[in-house]
Amino acid sequence: MPTETIIALCISACALIFTALSFRRNANNDSSEIVTQRATITADLRYIRDSIDEIKLENKSIQKDLSELKTKLVEVEASAKSAHKRLDDLNKKG
Repeated sequence: MPTETIIALCISACALIFTALSFRRNANNDSSEIVTQRATITADLRYIRDSIDEIKLENKSIQKDLSELKTKLVEVEASAKSAHKRLDDLNKKG
């Protein structure tokens, strides 16, 4: 075999080895990037879940307050009705 052919084969083999190593290195970098993205997404999802839990608690509190206000409103309406009736009776007498 001529020397030029041997040199060309050696260079080709080295190029293949370097290409394979570069590919493997890039695959590892891509893998770590995916792990980082997943961790970020997981943290964001936890934050969203916690926020939703807080909103649910606030909503329950608001519902309780509304229920209490409805009860008070019924009492005030009954009192106002009674007061109007007494005023009407006073106007009829007077």
